[in-house]
Amino acid sequence: MAKKQQDKQQNEQQAQKQQQPEQHGVKGKKVAILATDGFEQVELAEPRKALDQAGAQTQVVSPKAGEIRGWKFTEWGDTVKVDLPLEQAKPEDFDALMLPGGVMNPDKLRMEPKAVEFVKAFFDAGKPVAAICHAPWTIIEADCAIGRRIASWPSLKTDLENAGAEWVDQEACVDGNLVSSRKPEDIPAFNREMLALFAKSPEALDEAQGEELAEEAAGVALFVRLEAKPGREADVENLLRSGLPLVAEEPETTSWYGMRLGDSTFGIFDTFPDDSGRQAHLSGRVARSLEERADDLFARPPVIERIDVLACKLP
Repeated sequence: MAKKQQDKQQNEQQAQKQQQPEQHGVKGKKVAILATDGFEQVELAEPRKALDQAGAQTQVVSPKAGEIRGWKFTEWGDTVKVDLPLEQAKPEDFDALMLPGGVMNPDKLRMEPKAVEFVKAFFDAGKPVAAICHAPWTIIEADCAIGRRIASWPSLKTDLENAGAEWVDQEACVDGNLVSSRKPEDIPAFNREMLALFAKSPEALDEAQGEELAEEAAGVALFVRLEAKPGREADVENLLRSGLPLVAEEPETTSWYGMRLGDSTFGIFDTFPDDSGRQAHLSGRVARSLEERADDLFARPPVIERIDVLACKLP
């Protein structure tokens, strides 16, 4: 009987251990906390406390020197010392980025070009980012919301969807190198997922993002073969290059390639998670642009092939 009780306790301890985030990997990591006046006080203080207790080295980065003042739900709150002016901050000196919310704080930051560039640099480098409440405003401004699943304060739903993201009503949403939450009540879940994400090595983050991209890409595809009229090859090439910003606005298009196959032949290959995404693309701006200029540029009508993707490998 005693042995059964002992085994039960060991099993419970093992289960609890497995549910805890791997915080050991956070120790010594340098985390930038980007904020300015009007940050929601609890959304900076509590995540920072969790990071500090886990052994991370946090620094408040701000376009404002000296101190910044928090917002405590309905009134002004405490001040926080700025550890590093934004003009001196280098993204390459940090391992991760944390973005607290508050209405005023991210609204001011998205109007600061250097703040937007700072945020974008973390996404470009594939470094982990944590954002809560209204913080995704700055992510939108950095053009880093496209194709993402993001939780936020509900009033940002339309902004995120217009930016090409999928808004989710979850206490903590992890999408690749980004973890996001809706509101102060989500902070316990936000902290837990933030610590787990920040603990991952760069290699583990790259692998996780590659797996997610592979899962998205293994769906359906289109291959379009184009033949330019004599002398119009350069115009077709320019048309394909101009399609990239248009397709970037399509959240259901996983990947898109404009290709030159020969002297006068060109192609488009794009992938989608499912047929609804493929149909949306066929009704989108790129398809309309090709249709409008078909008689002028192409020797014959484009040949469109629908493809089922069975397997794929991404970097």
